[in-house]
Amino acid sequence: MIGMKHIPNVITLLNLLTGSVGVVLAIQGLPHYTALLIGVCALLDYLDGFSARLLNQRSELGVQLDSLADLVSFGLGSSAIMYHYLSLASASLGTGMIASLLPYTAFLLVVFSALRLARFNISKEQTDGFIGLATPANAMFFASLPLVIEFGTPNAISEIVRAFSENIPAMLSSIVIFSGLMVSPLPMFSLKMKSIALKSNEIRIVFLVLVAGMLLVGRVYALPLIILLYIVLSIIQFGLHLKSESR
Repeated sequence: MIGMKHIPNVITLLNLLTGSVGVVLAIQGLPHYTALLIGVCALLDYLDGFSARLLNQRSELGVQLDSLADLVSFGLGSSAIMYHYLSLASASLGTGMIASLLPYTAFLLVVFSALRLARFNISKEQTDGFIGLATPANAMFFASLPLVIEFGTPNAISEIVRAFSENIPAMLSSIVIFSGLMVSPLPMFSLKMKSIALKSNEIRIVFLVLVAGMLLVGRVYALPLIILLYIVLSIIQFGLHLKSESR
């Protein structure tokens, strides 16, 4: 029987196991299953923190395990997805060195995920929000691509996503941009609400309402747009904060 104090860490290890399976599936050519497992990992990532707070079992071991699990599930998972698409796209370049090495640029995502998680662990400023894009949000953007391609019906958005997954410069640019966002100084809001007061939660409420509407109307096609919306709203909030401070 697992002691109550071990439940959060067991959930974290399930996250790590699930993420590891997802990485293998992407390399085997099944990135849509990896994407689904990244969603499961995101749920487990929420549950381990929730259970730790509920059981009052937060520990340094749990913090380190959580980061290690996130590095695999979200960092390596998103890298494996992009490695799959870059490998397919690079085949059109022939068998030269560039074509052989190009897919490995996808692993910049796991490198910058590691840097982002290490900085988060030693930061004292990220209790109410994040500095830089969180690794789960980064992974969800890249995980949304195979979901749209595999489960979406033909329309303008799915065609854009499919074209993106075949365009090497576009994929490389997205890898560089999202790697940079993870270690950027840009403040990004958290969805955790410490009170029910409207004034302190406007940005969260606006985001959740827009997300609900986007999912209702767009279904799977809304997934990549939701992460882009989150980034845009964070930038707007930061800009408004700077403007109010300058007065």
